[in-house]
Amino acid sequence: MKLNTLTIAAGLVVLLVPVLVPAPAGMSEPSWRASGLAVTMAFWWLTEALPLAATALLPLACAPILALAELDDVARSYSDPLVILFLGGFLIAKAIEKSDLHCRLATALVRRAGTSPRRVLGAFMACTAFLSLWISNTASAMVVAPIAAAIVSAHDDDRGFCTALMLGVAFSATIGGMGSLIGTPPNAIFAAYVSTTYDVTVGFAQWAVIGIPVAFVLLLVTWVFLAWVSPGVRKGELHVLDERSGMQVSLAERRVAIVAGLTATAWLSRPLVEWLLPTLEFSDAGIAMIAAVTLFIVSDGKGSRLLDWETGSSIRWDVLILFGGGLALANIIQSSGLAESMGGRFQVIAHWPELAVLFTIAGLIVYLGELASNTAMAAIFLPIAGAIATGLGSDPVTFLLPIALAASIGFMLPVATPPNAIVFANPAVTRQSMLRAGAPLDLIALVITVVLTSILGPWLLM
Repeated sequence: MKLNTLTIAAGLVVLLVPVLVPAPAGMSEPSWRASGLAVTMAFWWLTEALPLAATALLPLACAPILALAELDDVARSYSDPLVILFLGGFLIAKAIEKSDLHCRLATALVRRAGTSPRRVLGAFMACTAFLSLWISNTASAMVVAPIAAAIVSAHDDDRGFCTALMLGVAFSATIGGMGSLIGTPPNAIFAAYVSTTYDVTVGFAQWAVIGIPVAFVLLLVTWVFLAWVSPGVRKGELHVLDERSGMQVSLAERRVAIVAGLTATAWLSRPLVEWLLPTLEFSDAGIAMIAAVTLFIVSDGKGSRLLDWETGSSIRWDVLILFGGGLALANIIQSSGLAESMGGRFQVIAHWPELAVLFTIAGLIVYLGELASNTAMAAIFLPIAGAIATGLGSDPVTFLLPIALAASIGFMLPVATPPNAIVFANPAVTRQSMLRAGAPLDLIALVITVVLTSILGPWLLM
């Protein structure tokens, strides 16, 4: 019997046990059944016995049968406004890729780096992180990695620089995603969860107040670490390739840049617009949809549109399903009483300082996330951490913030994040080099994230 068949069977057994066996003392029947669903999904996500998106459909299949929620209620999680926001973000990203605007931005930023290896490394990392604010970290890494690989192939005598450059692309793609509400799914899961559970709205602008400073500090520290510590970059001069410098900016690039720029401006200025026009229904998801529809309407000047359905339909629908499944699971964990029950198990650390509790939970997420989907980790741990925060008498929103950001940290293994896997294909990156650089950076990023968000967190609620 194949391994995945065994893991599927084991997950089904875990799912059925709470149905056949009475709930243990001190635990309600709904929370007991919800625990079977949560453990099964966590187990299948960790082992990838099924495709991640297929496991994310389990709440739709099982929650009504287990009497945990009505089908209508579960289905709403898959069309949550944050899912719509991500859909819009993905479509904008596809238009950027279709017009080659992302390559233009990458080469323009790198061209200004000069010939210093450390400055080139910094330019590549800044470029990748900036792209990750608007497009997925996977897409940004795929955009910049080939450019970096071309430079690596021309300077393969400098092993330290080559390794640092490829690792820098992967790590900065992850870090950049932390700075934007649409940069990575855990950010949006946090926003959706606190909106549903605590009636606190976190929009693009509110997240940027916290996410961008955290991402900036992490990016700077990671650059210093890669350039001077591991693997380290020696001084010298490089020849930086610039394949697009002589190419004229196309009409499609200009128009996509205008739409994307106006969209970003609208996201950032939404709080001001709501203050000036309180009766206007204005949301980040709505802005994303206006931008997406506009891209389908506007001509690219070559007889086509800035975005066509053939291109648009190739977005990561599996990520949207995974995101919806994560929200559905989080809602079930909360509504069934499982979060409160599990939160009570953490009373053993209730006397610890709040910062120590945060480090414990965030650390657990970081190191489990090296082997599992960061979306899954956020979906599983956020409702549990919310219950712990309530038990500790802490503000749950600011308590959950560092935990949500910690779910994105993963620098140690090729399987931790898609950007890591992308650069691992380059001969300059080995398991040992990624582990040597990534293991300390995981710990450094954990400390920076928890400390900075603990300081900046109250600004989120202002």
